Amino acid sequence: MFFLRPEANYGRLKLWLILIIVSLIAFGCANNQTTEVDMLPDKKNQEKVDNIFHQVEDFPTIKDTAVFIADLKQFFGLDVDESNAQKELEEITTYEKVKLFGSDKEYFLLEYDYKVGCGAAYPYKYQIILDTKGHLVKVLNGLRYEFIEIFKGENPFLLVVSSTSKGNGGHDLFKLTNDTLENVFDNNQGYSVLTYDAHEDNAVNEPCELNLKIYDFNGDGYNDISFYGNILLLQGQTAEGDFYDAEIKNGKTIPFSSDNPFMKIPVEFVFLFDKQTGHFKTTENYTKKYGLED
Repeated sequence: MFFLRPEANYGRLKLWLILIIVSLIAFGCANNQTTEVDMLPDKKNQEKVDNIFHQVEDFPTIKDTAVFIADLKQFFGLDVDESNAQKELEEITTYEKVKLFGSDKEYFLLEYDYKVGCGAAYPYKYQIILDTKGHLVKVLNGLRYEFIEIFKGENPFLLVVSSTSKGNGGHDLFKLTNDTLENVFDNNQGYSVLTYDAHEDNAVNEPCELNLKIYDFNGDGYNDISFYGNILLLQGQTAEGDFYDAEIKNGKTIPFSSDNPFMKIPVEFVFLFDKQTGHFKTTENYTKKYGLED
């Protein structure tokens, strides 16, 4: 019987180990190269990586509206009440460069309107503000918006009207602070008022969106804002505190409505500009002043 010496066995084993290690390294390198090629991000994935909505590079052109809208919804995670009617009617209603108070930079304003949906999705539109590189600044879903100049010669503020499907809502007033959209309308100091109210429950505004006035109410050299109009009470109240919804006229029961209110109360809600914070604040409890408390 023939036996290899221990030294020969050790040498052969060592050789086999070297060959195995070399093969594994070569296989690993090949796999790594394939993986790196396969993982090269496409344009949409790259957008997520660098947080840039690259479609703005073609501004003001939208080459394919359907693709643009699909990318917009996917990139910003817009919650849309999908339906066949929505798909047929959806559109980009605004695509422009704007400037806002607080910054001299230009920004993109996009409005996507998908027209129809359930009550919870109202008002079926989004306003999206981006910097000119395509980074998101803010997503809003206002019923409408407009730019208003409050301080002469300065960039405008962005006024946004929001509302539920029933018609309960109000206003926000935005400026830019370090590339961030800041709401400077402080209508939340423990006694907020409905500057937009189209819901005919116990009361409704006339007009539904109260009128806006820009004026220096306190004479400090800075313009302030107010919302004015009427509040129509659609319920009466007895001396005992009981509410009623109709009146008797000529033997007929006539319900209270915006055309036949129980009472019309002229109102003006003034919000003064605070130089320290840059916000517009009220100094009065208007619900108490006008007897609007429940």
